[in-house]
Formats: sequence, structure tokens, C-alpha cells
Amino acid sequence: MFSRLAYLREHMDTSIWVIPLGMCVLAIPLAILTIWLDRTLPAGVAGLGSFGLDVGSARQVLGVIAGSVISVGGVGFSVTMVALTLTSGQYGPKILRNFLEDKTSKISLGLFLSTFIYTLVVLIGQPPEGKLQLTVLTALTLSLAALMAFIQFIHRTATDLQADQIVQRIGTQLQGALRDEVAASAPLPRVTDTLAWRRVARTKRGLAVAARDNGYVQSVDLDGLRNWCAKHDYQLLLRVRAGDFTVPGLDIARLYGVDGDPVDAALDTINDAVVTGPIRTPVQDPEYAITQLIQLAARALSPGINDPGTAITCIDWFSLAFSHAVDDELPGSVVCDDQGTARLLIRSRHFDALLKSTYAPLRQYARGNVPVVIRLLESLGRLAGLTHRRDRLAALAHHGDLLWSEARAADLAPDDLADVRQRHRRLRRLTTPTGQVLRSVL
Repeated sequence: MFSRLAYLREHMDTSIWVIPLGMCVLAIPLAILTIWLDRTLPAGVAGLGSFGLDVGSARQVLGVIAGSVISVGGVGFSVTMVALTLTSGQYGPKILRNFLEDKTSKISLGLFLSTFIYTLVVLIGQPPEGKLQLTVLTALTLSLAALMAFIQFIHRTATDLQADQIVQRIGTQLQGALRDEVAASAPLPRVTDTLAWRRVARTKRGLAVAARDNGYVQSVDLDGLRNWCAKHDYQLLLRVRAGDFTVPGLDIARLYGVDGDPVDAALDTINDAVVTGPIRTPVQDPEYAITQLIQLAARALSPGINDPGTAITCIDWFSLAFSHAVDDELPGSVVCDDQGTARLLIRSRHFDALLKSTYAPLRQYARGNVPVVIRLLESLGRLAGLTHRRDRLAALAHHGDLLWSEARAADLAPDDLADVRQRHRRLRRLTTPTGQVLRSVL
């Protein structure tokens, strides 16, 4: 249930029409309310007499406001499309989601459209005689707010097109995703003892569960599956996780303990818990933000762009994001029920795999680029200074050794190779037991 709500929220956050449509809907009752207040309140109430206009003058003013806001709203929409086109061409289409998530353009467009709807309703429902006070004042207020929002939108668009701003936004998203991954054991009891699950499951008959839909797995309702398995005394092996691509007929799970129960209902329950869609999303998928940052770094290091500064910025944000998980225990792959019985065996994410999915492609793209290789080694050194866990230090040292091996094989100048060697030696000191003792003493 919560996974579907998270997917729905993600879909609404990246839809450009939700906020403008809601503001347009609210503009209709607002127009009806102001017309009713102008009809019922005495003239000049609350000092609004100076805003009072006769019906003919008010119609002309409202007509000018309606024509102006819809014209500027069209310009704002055009600017949005141009910004999205430029971003897609320069940074890649996967980055568009971060602009679609921004609420500034949606609020700006919604203010223009809602002001236009408001003036239309007022023009249709205005009284045949008398003066309009609150109606005209509200129209002027909405048009002024729309103008201020448009100025803010232009400023925000010019700012967000900068590479550092895009990297910062995706890096912040990656930080949140890794924090959520570390805290995933809080709502659901998850342990690493896979043998506990296998001891129970091997005594029951297994049933393969085939995928019903195609597309990328958006989210998986682990809590719902856990409660369902506990209710029917099932054990479930889940083969997919958020970010995987499924095709109809592919085995996505294996259910144990369905003897005598309706098979079709069980298969439908599991398929309903696995939400799929046409694109990957950051819901339950920290590797989505990693892929976006790597795409930015890859484009920056391509011969056509040759912008190592942007790649270095991506590496810095990777360092910051991984610093929140380098010394923490990631959730296990076994989900238990409230009584402690192992119910689900899932594909959990390990720190080594996340580290490899980040630093391996960066190392491949940065081959021969000395400043980027140096920053990669410095990034690994920063992470090594934040943990004493031997498994994490070994993984960091492994990627450092790969960088140093490729640097030695490349045709680098002696001074450049000396700089790389210096960073690699510092990383090795930090990742060896002697380096750990020295840091503890200091």
C-alpha cells in the first residue's frame, strides 16, 4: 500500500499539469465568492471604495487582464519547453525529471491560467449594475502575483541550467535515497540470516510466480507481502527489486506453502505488490540517482564537451552521499514478521555493489584524465577516513588499486604519475590496519 502511494506521489510530483489544474479549479469558486461579496457587502466596505468600478469599466479592465495573462502564460510555457529542450540536449534526457519535479514553473503557469479562468468567470457572472470592488481588487492581486512568479521562474530557469546546480540537485536526491536505504530496517525487521528463511522454506512446496506486466519495477510493497505471507503462513523468494526490468512470463518470485490454497489469487497478490512503469524512478531505487550523476560525468568527459570540472563536481557529491552510508549497516535480505519468523527473501543492496556501480564506470570514463583520477582517489580517501569497518575499507582500497593500475598502464608524464601515486599511497595508509590504529590514536 505504501509503495503504491509513494509511486503515485512520484508520478504527481513529476507531472506538469497537477498544480496548474488545481489552481484553475480553485479560481472558479474564488470568482463566485468575490462576485457574491460585491453584491452583498455595502459600497466602500473596508476602505475598498477606491477600487470600485462600474460594470462597463470593470469589464474593460478584466478583459485587458485576461488577454495579458494568457499571452504571458504562453510565453512562460514556451520558455519552459525551450529550457527542457536545452537541458535534454546538453545533459541527457534522464535529467529532465529533475526539472519536471520543480514546482516554480508549475506555480507560475498555474497563476497565469487561474487568473485567466478567474477573469472569464467574473466576466460571465458579473451583475448588470453596481460597482465591483473585491472582484477587481482580486483580479489585480492575482495578475501581480502571476507577474512576480514569472520573474522568479525566469531567474530559477537561468540558475537551474547551470551544471553545478543540476549536480547539486541530483546529489541531494542521492543523499536522501541512501539515508532511506540505511533506515529501511526501521519499519520492517530485516536481518542477514538467510539460512533461517531457507530452513523454513525447504520443507514446503515451491510455486514459480511469473510477471504479469512489463516495464521497470517502480516499487515493491514489502510490508504488504510480509503481512500477507504471515497471514497464510507463506515464505516468498522475491527475485526483482526497484529498478529491474521485467517482461511478461519472467519469474519474479517463488512462493512456498500454497498447498490447497487458490493459486490464481496468490499470483495476483504478488503481481499487484510489484508496481511497474515505463521508466525508472528514485522510489526505492538509490541507483537511479547514481545513474543520473554518472551520465552527467560521462557527457562531461566526452571528447565533444571535455569538461572535467563538471565530472569532478559529480565525484564530490558522490563522496558526500556515500559518507552517509559508509559506516552504517545496510538492511539485510530477510524480512521477518512481527513474531520473528522469516517470511521474505529479497535482493538487498550491498555497499560494495553500490560502490562498484559508481566508481567502476567513473574509472572507465576517466581513463587518462589525470585531474579526475586524482579526485577519484581523494574521494575514496575521504570515505576511508569515515569508517573503521574492514569490509568497507577493503572495497575502497580495491577501487583505489584499480585506479592506480590503470594510471601506471597509461602514458602519463612523470609528474602526473607522481601525483596519482601520492593519493594512492595515502589511500592505502588509510585502508590498512596500521592506518586504522594511527587514526584512532590521533
